Amino acid sequence: MSLSHEESTAIREAVARVGDRIQPILHPHPGLERRNAYAHLWLGIKVRFGEEWRDSADPSSVLALIQWIDANPNLEYDDWAGPAVHRSAAERGLLFE
Repeated sequence: MSLSHEESTAIREAVARVGDRIQPILHPHPGLERRNAYAHLWLGIKVRFGEEWRDSADPSSVLALIQWIDANPNLEYDDWAGPAVHRSAAERGLLFE
């Protein structure tokens, strides 16, 4: 089972809010003329939770990463010490892992 509408909305709103706040304070990055804070957040989610994060990631864990990026916008995603929690197969409505 994918994220519910409410969970997706909460994550999108958090990315928008944090992206607005960190845009002016992101350090330059090699190869990028101007950094995009929203892309930075979405990429962090994909890096830490995988390409299929919408289908498996625990929403509270995703929101925790977003909050961490808000507090640490210029650190590497791998510096986040929080667990990338995934929902179990049963929680996703699957019969098998």
